[in-house]
Amino acid sequence: MPGRETAARRATVRELSHAAVPAWVQLGHAVIRLPSLWEPDQRTLALPGAVLDAFGFDRGQAVYVFPADGGQRLVVGPLVGIWVTPAMLRSWKRGVRLLSQEVRGAGGIPFFFDLKGVDRAGGRIRGWTWQGGRLRPVTIPLPDVIYNRATFPDPGPRAAARSLRRALWEEDAIPFVNLASGFPKWETYQALRFFADTRPLVPETVRLEAPAELAAFLSRHRLVFVKADGGSHGTEVVRLRAVAGGWWIEGQVGRQRLRSRAADPAQVVEVLSRWIAGGVWVVQQGIQLPRLNGRRWDLRVEVKKDGTGTWTVPLIVVRLGHPATVTTNISRGGTPFELEAFRRRFGPLPALAGLKAKATRVAVRVALALEARFGPLGEIGVDVGLDPQGRPWVFEANAKPQYGPSPRPEQARGLMAYAVQLALHAWAGREGGVNRPHPVASLQTFAGWAG
Repeated sequence: MPGRETAARRATVRELSHAAVPAWVQLGHAVIRLPSLWEPDQRTLALPGAVLDAFGFDRGQAVYVFPADGGQRLVVGPLVGIWVTPAMLRSWKRGVRLLSQEVRGAGGIPFFFDLKGVDRAGGRIRGWTWQGGRLRPVTIPLPDVIYNRATFPDPGPRAAARSLRRALWEEDAIPFVNLASGFPKWETYQALRFFADTRPLVPETVRLEAPAELAAFLSRHRLVFVKADGGSHGTEVVRLRAVAGGWWIEGQVGRQRLRSRAADPAQVVEVLSRWIAGGVWVVQQGIQLPRLNGRRWDLRVEVKKDGTGTWTVPLIVVRLGHPATVTTNISRGGTPFELEAFRRRFGPLPALAGLKAKATRVAVRVALALEARFGPLGEIGVDVGLDPQGRPWVFEANAKPQYGPSPRPEQARGLMAYAVQLALHAWAGREGGVNRPHPVASLQTFAGWAG
């Protein structure tokens, strides 16, 4: 346990109104000599207005102050870097505002950045902060913790992001919320099959490597899905459904809709071979989902950590699939309902009895298993369906579940408190939640940073 001098204390930030003796202040991975006034009894920290503006402090906001070196250096923050893409910043204003609000409420200093803004050699990041109802540019030291929300569909940026993520984690010792960028379907299946608690939850799945494998799979199951290993949003999914006289083949590969009929498994293989050549594909046993007015429905269960590092379920969404698509994904025309709103709208359907507790139990087990496989995580979206007997099945998981067009505070509040707590544990150089210990990196002095 840290000694008394290293205990972080919550304090209110205010603007310095008079001359003060310069002191060493650490923000993220930078140490700067600044005029400051730390009053521990009043729990206040005064800094020059130019510094507050430069680093994105709000006047009157709460932060943590960590007296180090016998009080000769004040560690202030934590700085919470939120890794996004420029497209997200342009289109996700409600989410940006919500995350900023919840980070500040938890005692952190939020800023947003993208792949191109990181200068590890200089120990700084060019990004943006949300203040006064708008984004404004800032240059910030390497942060105390990173919340990873960026996705990269193109292989080049994806590889660059993977390399940068590894360097920030391993070399700069910055803890991550969501170290993994995604959950490939085959690795997810293997992870869930490994643990006894999750093994009964996953439908039979094989990696598609030879035509004979698919033919054998079709001999065992009358409903089958063929999915791209890294596909998302319901694209790269083909449904194979046994019907009188053969099989229906329906789905989407890229931008192309596929709709065909085959007389037997050999012909199914022949049709698919023209559509899914290249890449990694998996074959998954299909589950007959419950229907409502002819539309299939399943669940997206959001699992997120709170400030204590405990997995919680702040939101369960029922996805009522579009009748013209083979998946229930909202991006493919599905209609989302919060679980209780779905119950109010359509009445006490038999499948809804005890569903909240059942879905919560399943999703938390999945989160624990995937974190053991993929490393530190803070949130997961778990896709759960029910068979005709009410048994839950897990189809796949998403490393960055969407907040939706109208994000709610409970979707971010506990998670941002968790991010702040990770940073505080890193300050103390001890184990941070599920992370290994992260000592503060070598200090660098940036003369005139705030000037």
